[in-house]
Amino acid sequence: MKIVKKCKGLPLALKTMGSMLYKKTSVSEWQTVFQSEIWEFSKERCDIIPALALSYIHLPSHLKICFAYCALFPKDYEFKKEDLIQFWMIENFVHYRQHSRTPEEVCQQYFNDLLSRSFFQQPDENKEVFVMHDLLHDLAKYVGGGLYFRCEFLQTEKVQKVTRHFSVELEYHKYFDGFGTLCNTERLRTFVSEPKSHYEWSWYMKMSIHELFSKFKFIRILSVSHCSDLRELPDCIGNLEYLRSLDLSYTEIEKLNEKICLLSHLQILKLNSCSHLEGLPSNFHLLTNMCRLELMETEVRKMPLFLGKMKNLKVVMSSFNVDYGIQQLGELNLEGSLSICNLENIWNSLDVLEADLKNKTHLVALTVEWGWNRNSIDSKKEEEVIESLQPSKNLKELLIFNYGGKHFPKWLLENS
Repeated sequence: MKIVKKCKGLPLALKTMGSMLYKKTSVSEWQTVFQSEIWEFSKERCDIIPALALSYIHLPSHLKICFAYCALFPKDYEFKKEDLIQFWMIENFVHYRQHSRTPEEVCQQYFNDLLSRSFFQQPDENKEVFVMHDLLHDLAKYVGGGLYFRCEFLQTEKVQKVTRHFSVELEYHKYFDGFGTLCNTERLRTFVSEPKSHYEWSWYMKMSIHELFSKFKFIRILSVSHCSDLRELPDCIGNLEYLRSLDLSYTEIEKLNEKICLLSHLQILKLNSCSHLEGLPSNFHLLTNMCRLELMETEVRKMPLFLGKMKNLKVVMSSFNVDYGIQQLGELNLEGSLSICNLENIWNSLDVLEADLKNKTHLVALTVEWGWNRNSIDSKKEEEVIESLQPSKNLKELLIFNYGGKHFPKWLLENS
């Protein structure tokens, strides 16, 4: 009850303090919390609420690092669990190795631990997004010091020399004009561009793409999404030997420089909503550490050869046009949701079997669609096609549009 009084009626303080004390089982541990000097934090020293600071201090060291990284997000930012976990893994925040658990499983446990301690909140259980309370965001920024620096629009505070992780807030049609004189860009490990709002936006640079990329030497996470200046990658992309995650989503990029295939440590490549992208480099299979390729709302007409030999690669794509050859899907380890359209254009139903959807165990949602403006319907052929589209048992959602067959497929009726 004495600790409750020290929380001064603030619900967030009570919640985080309760979550922390719940994991402490001895009276002496509770007394240590009650007698901490942190309670005497004054407004003159900082604006951090003592109860929240105490909750942070009592975190294990690996959770402290993971929490501080969130200072790169803007306030009220809705993030997905998977996206944050990807950042943690790329930054090698996994504190210990266990042969029975993958780094992803360990980071999922980190996330769940922070969630159970009320450092993250889920506003709507029906949506897979999370947020941080503004006061906890202030705490993350405070404990991150200059190491994690978020440059907000119209901000007067300058990037510090110790900064290693940098994110920048950009407004619609605004220019990024550099890092200032103090920042040692060669030492940056993270560069992420973030929108000021969730609406459609784009930004520009006062420097060239080549100049920006040339500033980095040890960069691990590089996001230039929504950059309207980006139409092709400069040759210097091949010099970013430590790069592990590259986000080129919502850019005007037309082709990927073959030099990208020199990035032996690259694990994640995001090309979402790149409407002008013609295709992937022919030597893409040389990126042996690639584990995730995102092509949401991006129609790549032809996949490079040997993509199927990249056993650790998961491909996330929203739609696939069978005009490009449905057999190409057989090469891919698909994840998430997929829509297959223009199925009326398939001439041979045996080609559909080569897509091998039955073994796409990470595919959880599937949409199959025939065109609406067909002159005639070959019911027999459409029945053969949909029979060959049998998905794995892991599928959770199935949508079928404009199917002209007279019978449902056997796989839908038998033990589905």
